[in-house]
Amino acid sequence: MKKIPFASTLFTAVVLLSFQSQSFAQAPSAASAPHRETTQDLIAKLNPQQKQYFDNAGKAYGEHRYADSLAIHQLLLKDFPSDPILLKFASEAALNGGDATFAMKTLKPLVQADLDDWQAAAMLVRACAETGDTVCRDAGMAHMLDLHRRGVTPPKLLEYVVEIVRVGTGSLEIQTSLEPWGRYKVYNHGKLTDASGKLFLTISIESGDFDQPLFAQQHPEVAAKGIRLFSMDGYQETGANANGQRTQTHMTFKFFEGQPSYATVREEFLKVANGKAEAMSNRTGLIVP
Repeated sequence: MKKIPFASTLFTAVVLLSFQSQSFAQAPSAASAPHRETTQDLIAKLNPQQKQYFDNAGKAYGEHRYADSLAIHQLLLKDFPSDPILLKFASEAALNGGDATFAMKTLKPLVQADLDDWQAAAMLVRACAETGDTVCRDAGMAHMLDLHRRGVTPPKLLEYVVEIVRVGTGSLEIQTSLEPWGRYKVYNHGKLTDASGKLFLTISIESGDFDQPLFAQQHPEVAAKGIRLFSMDGYQETGANANGQRTQTHMTFKFFEGQPSYATVREEFLKVANGKAEAMSNRTGLIVP
């Protein structure tokens, strides 16, 4: 298939959860829903000492001291035990600190209390995935699609993080699209990073419109049922060329007739991440768009 940019939409550049601090105050709510608390609402009811705690928690999170951030948010929760913003920030810190169980127990009641709270819903998907609750994960992903189709999620939110899986000394972040994005119609997106957090391989499930006519010619009966051709592609930066332009290697690993399930995507992405899948083809020295 074709190459795609390493940087894409809003949620490919950053993990959903680190976007929350700004979007808590800006995300739209369903017309019939009551007022949803914002970060500004929370800050307005904090006394000076509590505001300092809140700032300290944000600083700890920014410095990747997730356990410290969680502990400070839990301290604030003693004064505001049911505050949804504090509960979401605490869950965010817990997820990034590896405590998905705490996050799931915290987020489930929030989602049940407000089904249109897309931030809590998205984080719950990740919490379920990272605790191994695939039924909860899949139900949450279906819920997120429903929120997107009803216009509850922000217009620029095209994908979100389903889970982060440890791979050796690094990690694989797997995202799913609320709608296929970009020229190459990306449905899933994986980012493999090393121990230092440096990105060294991107994996994607794509279904570009330009590939469908040939697929329809070769498989007319399948295409007639509305089934599309999908591919699993990899992209790895290979440094600058003689002109100082960034270059990359593009790999094609596999083709699918029809959209693969998330369980299949996860399995295939992990094969690549663990070096257990070989590319069918590759092209190197390509200029990064």
